[in-house]
Amino acid sequence: MKQHTTNYIDTFIEIAEDCPVETAEIPKSKNDLKTVAQQQYELIVKNPYKFTSDDIIFQVYAERNDLTKAEHKTARETFFLKGNPACELHR
Repeated sequence: MKQHTTNYIDTFIEIAEDCPVETAEIPKSKNDLKTVAQQQYELIVKNPYKFTSDDIIFQVYAERNDLTKAEHKTARETFFLKGNPACELHR
C-alpha cells in the first residue's frame, strides 16, 4: 500500500496574501491540557531542523495515544497508510 506523507521537499511555504494575522503567536491552551498545536510547537522549538513534518505529527499522535516506544514503528507505518494523518490527531 502507498505510504502518505506531510513532508514538503524543496518547497518554500509563505503566508497567504489574505492572511488576517499581523504577527505570529505561540499556541495557547484551551484548558489544562496542551493542545496539538502546543505540542507540535514545543517539539519544533526544542529541536530546530531535527524533525520532518511526519516526525512531528506522528510524535504528537503517539504521545496523545500513550503509545510505547516499542509500538512506534508498527503504529507509524499504519498511521501513514491513511490519506490525511493530521486528522487522526483529533480524538
